[in-house]
Amino acid sequence: MQKKAVKISILIMIFFTFFLSKIGSAGLTIGVLAISYQLALGASSLEEKNNSDKILISLPIKKSTIVLAKYLSVYVYALYATIVYSLIFLVVNQLSVLPELSISFQVLEGVVIIVTLFASLSFPFIFKYGFIKSRIPNFIIFFTFLFGGTKLYEYLSEKGQLVSLFNQLSSAAISTFMIGVVLLIFVCSYFLSLNFYKKREF
Repeated sequence: MQKKAVKISILIMIFFTFFLSKIGSAGLTIGVLAISYQLALGASSLEEKNNSDKILISLPIKKSTIVLAKYLSVYVYALYATIVYSLIFLVVNQLSVLPELSISFQVLEGVVIIVTLFASLSFPFIFKYGFIKSRIPNFIIFFTFLFGGTKLYEYLSEKGQLVSLFNQLSSAAISTFMIGVVLLIFVCSYFLSLNFYKKREF
């Protein structure tokens, strides 16, 4: 269903590799988010266009399963983007056209967190209003993540506050706290979306 979108996503990732490489790991995180946004919302658009929801609810599939599958699909898209970025980085590093690029565990952790937050904020709108009516709020959410996150990272880096902030805590404490908060948001968002989906009329 998304063959064209996948081809376009590869071109976007090549562009993002050069455009966002100057901000390091934050650039990769934003790049993965952009691809996840493109594919997740692209899938929602196709589903609404083809009346997939009407077909799905007519089948012996629990609505909770449908909603959960939508949430988990974002991680599939993020994994796809991470793998393609890894291959692009391999080529770029061999050609030495940019400073060496790599993907660390911290970057992967950031990717999981940012993608989870994006899905948790975006999907309730889709399950309540459908893709068409939720385009504007999801557009706002995406660009808030994209530009707001980039500007915040640059500001904290310039002020030297980013390093001092995290030096006060151990990496394990930071990871545990972030995962706990994000998991709570994810669970609340899932049940909110499920509630909207059960009440929605098709």
